[in-house]
Amino acid sequence: MLKFTLLIVLICVSSVLTIGQVPDKAKVIAGAERAFEKAAKTNPMPAPGCAVGVSLNGESVFEKAFGLAEMEFEVPNSTQTVFEAASISKQFTAAAFILLQQDGKLKIDDPVRKYIPELPEYDRPVTIRHMLNHTAGLRDWGSVLPLTGHQRFDRLTTNDITFDIIVRQKHLDFIPGTEYSYTNSGYQLAVVIIERVSKKRFSDFVSERIFKPLGMTKSTWKDDHRRIMPQRAQAYTREGSPQEWMRNMRFTNVVGASGLHTTIGDLLKWNASLDARTFGEPFVKALETQGVLADGRRIHYALGISVGKHEGFREVYHDGQQDGYRSYLARFPDKGLSFAVLCNTLAPDAIDIVDSIFEETFGPFPEAKEPPFTVSEKALRKYVGLWKNEKTRFTNNMTLENGRLKLDGQALTPVADGSFAMEDRKFKLSAGSPLTAEVLEFDESVTRLTMVPQWTPTKDEIAIFAGEWRSEEAQATVKIALDCEKPSLVLGTSNKIAMKPTLKDHFSAGIYVVWFSRSARGKVNQMHIGRPRLRDMRFERSIK
Repeated sequence: MLKFTLLIVLICVSSVLTIGQVPDKAKVIAGAERAFEKAAKTNPMPAPGCAVGVSLNGESVFEKAFGLAEMEFEVPNSTQTVFEAASISKQFTAAAFILLQQDGKLKIDDPVRKYIPELPEYDRPVTIRHMLNHTAGLRDWGSVLPLTGHQRFDRLTTNDITFDIIVRQKHLDFIPGTEYSYTNSGYQLAVVIIERVSKKRFSDFVSERIFKPLGMTKSTWKDDHRRIMPQRAQAYTREGSPQEWMRNMRFTNVVGASGLHTTIGDLLKWNASLDARTFGEPFVKALETQGVLADGRRIHYALGISVGKHEGFREVYHDGQQDGYRSYLARFPDKGLSFAVLCNTLAPDAIDIVDSIFEETFGPFPEAKEPPFTVSEKALRKYVGLWKNEKTRFTNNMTLENGRLKLDGQALTPVADGSFAMEDRKFKLSAGSPLTAEVLEFDESVTRLTMVPQWTPTKDEIAIFAGEWRSEEAQATVKIALDCEKPSLVLGTSNKIAMKPTLKDHFSAGIYVVWFSRSARGKVNQMHIGRPRLRDMRFERSIK
């Protein structure tokens, strides 16, 4: 009797473990159906939409689409519609490197200059791995180009143009391997290395080694924007007042960091190949090996993909955002589940759809809540003021409203351990002088803020910055103009951005931060411009 009881217990435990690891097919389909219906209702027709795919143990179990692929002719999206996948493209570029490494033609830890001698010789070498996991410190080419007055895609851009921008950069944002900062530049250099080593066009190499063997018949690279692409969805956003749908696409030949055109079915085939180890266990292990910084800290980004947890389950994923396209591709290896969502509109968001399917299938999940905790207004008041990001020099305003601290309008919630929470970040505010804050980001990186005095310059103090400034690295001449004694940053001939003083010799200008260096005698001798993915572009005063 004891043996029989023990057997029943073991069977029950085994069943629970099996259910926990591999969900029931009907349950997955039902959850996907409910999430799909909710998403489809968010954009009343006529409107663009999304294609949604789910696979279980390598078998596609759910594929549906809603919305219009082409609004002018009212062509509906379908499961065979081709979308631009944006940054989901990166994992295929990274995969090409792993295949070349398996072929014995290169090593992912090789220095980049071994294959691209045109790249400047920095103080420390940039490796291929640094490029692929965004720890190289390379400036993003798309952040450099607008300094010339041209936006990234207001004219035809090619891989040759991006290459020229990147190899002109004499400085890095940080020492390679010491930080994580997402940038497309590494993946543009990656294309050059793949072509030089394989002696094939990048698009041909990836097609021959990955797409064709896996039967990804609808997947191609947009290396010529003029090429006719059957069943392609146009991308749209809503603009104006009243709002109306407008086409939002780029005509560019840039591939590597983006540029993949594909379907949900093809993406599910790719994920199935990773679960099945089609290219071998070492291939998948290499792709999923997360970056490790010089201080030993592991980051979420691996090679073209991120590795993390969602509601406690291991997730391998990447999202994509480009113009009106949105995409998300995720694998839950322990569940045998994959999700692929491709959209030709900004809302509903592709990530939200995947989260919704997961919630409908395995939820509801209890919401993690910190125990309520309060801090007196008197204790909080000292933190009100201007805070400088020590890495980027951007500034944030801390205010106190109705007894709550807010950073640029976002509330900070006090936590019992003395820190503050803001969405997926955690703030630790010091009590010393000057006041400082350590911000633990979602990826476990640390940002340091320092409280600084607000600078209120006189008109004479501002006037010394006026004039033209030149950067050979950016191939750009910018102007500091004075209009009724108020300064503006002028990029090109027409892009004029108001500058607002922040801390001493610093200004905010839209998405840019502008600051000036002085000599030992206090004379202004250099201008600097920073923006997201570009820490410090240096300019010298133009001499006429």
